[in-house]
Amino acid sequence: MSQTDGNTKRYRGGAARVDALTQRQALSVLTYLRGKGNVRDALLWALGITTGLRVSDLLSLRWGDFLDAEGNIAERITVKETKTKKLRSIAVLTAAQSALAAYAEEHRPARSDFLFTGPTGAPLSREQARRLVKSWCAECNLRGRFGSHTMRKTFATAAYANSGGDPVATARVTGHSNPSQLLAYIGESTRTEREIVGGMDKGFGA
Repeated sequence: MSQTDGNTKRYRGGAARVDALTQRQALSVLTYLRGKGNVRDALLWALGITTGLRVSDLLSLRWGDFLDAEGNIAERITVKETKTKKLRSIAVLTAAQSALAAYAEEHRPARSDFLFTGPTGAPLSREQARRLVKSWCAECNLRGRFGSHTMRKTFATAAYANSGGDPVATARVTGHSNPSQLLAYIGESTRTEREIVGGMDKGFGA
C-alpha cells in the first residue's frame, strides 16, 4: 500500500517511491562510473543492480563476504537481510565480479574491511548512498525520481522482464514474500490479468 503527497508516491512508512532504470540505462551508468575510475562507486552500483539487496544490506557488506574458502571471489554469497532476517543465496554476476576484482586490485582489502566507506573511513550512510545515486543518474542525463532504492527496483524490474513475466519465479529471485508483493513493488500486473481484462474489453466493445 502506498500513500500520496501531492504528486509524490510514497511507500508505507513515508519513504518516497523511486523509479527503476532499464537494463540499458543501468549499464550506461555502470559504464560511466567505470570511466571515471572510481572503483568504489562502480562496485556499489554493480552490486546494487545485480543483487537486488536493500541499501542497508549493501552498505554492511565486507570484503570477506565475497571470498570462498580459497580466498577467491565466490560465485554465490549468502546474506542475512536486515529487514526480513531471512537468508538469501545470491549469484555474483559477471558485472559484479569484474567490479570486485577492480576494487581488490586498487584497495587490497582485508577480509574484515567494509566495501563502502567515505573519506573518514566510516561506512557510507544511506543518505550518502542516496545522494550518490541521484548524482550518477543526473550526470548520465537520466530523467526521473532516483535514489538508492533505484538499484533494487532496477534489479527487480529486470528480473521480471527476463523471467518472461513470471512473478512466482521472480519473487524467489528478488526475495519478495509473494508474487503479489513483487508485482505491487514494480507496478506490474500478471499477463493473465492483462489478457482477461483485454478480452473483456473486446467482448464488451460496441
